[in-house]
Amino acid sequence: MGNGYAIVDVETTGLSPGRHHRVIEVAVVHVDFSGRRTDEWCTLVNPRRDLGAQHVHGISADEVRLAPEFAGIAGELAARLSGRVLVAHNLSFDLRFLSAEYARLGFELAASGLCTMELAGQFLGASSRSLTACCEAADVPMCGARSALNSARAAAGLLMRSLDRVGDVPPVRLNVPQVVNAYATQRRRAHIPNRDFLAERVEVLPRVGTRRYDEYLDVVDRALADGRPMEEELADVACALGLDAAEVMELHRGYFTLVGELTGGRA
Repeated sequence: MGNGYAIVDVETTGLSPGRHHRVIEVAVVHVDFSGRRTDEWCTLVNPRRDLGAQHVHGISADEVRLAPEFAGIAGELAARLSGRVLVAHNLSFDLRFLSAEYARLGFELAASGLCTMELAGQFLGASSRSLTACCEAADVPMCGARSALNSARAAAGLLMRSLDRVGDVPPVRLNVPQVVNAYATQRRRAHIPNRDFLAERVEVLPRVGTRRYDEYLDVVDRALADGRPMEEELADVACALGLDAAEVMELHRGYFTLVGELTGGRA
């Protein structure tokens, strides 16, 4: 049956591991099958490259300089995931990055799990995709500061609200040497990003209702709200989700029409 749930969140240098973007922070929150939060763990990760949009994640070069590389936390992370059901908000996003990090080390992370973005839409009355909007709909407390740990805690809250309707999901099996209590580096403080006019409206955009489409548009939401370059990274995301050019074009047409309506042309 497994050991419960591992709710994961990652902060990254960008939106696509296919563009050599890396994990720079990872958090895991454990929840047992009764819905009790039993443990949590978080560390910064040194990506050995630039940190990308620092105004978005708030992680500085000084903070990651002495942090372990992913190889240094891979065993610890494997121990915290293995035997548990993997959970994340837009699971496909976090899973792509974690799979890419393990693949660099010669290991395969072949996992499925639960997506709280989907659970919140199905069971908790959330009409939007964002973690903030889903938590508001489900009356789940969420810290306003941005960090992998705060996001994982919020997703754990969404899971706990949904547990009575969650079916059987296979736990993660990771054939990675498991090292417990590897050293972790914490960020000095969680980041409170500037929430501008566009970011606030993107946060409440309605979901489409098709899982792959919402997974893709959630990444578009992040890119647009954060002011990130989009074209090449989104092409990689679309490919990873199995979306063809016609589907992407139709999604973009509907999405940016709606953004224009919500922002009055200020996007």
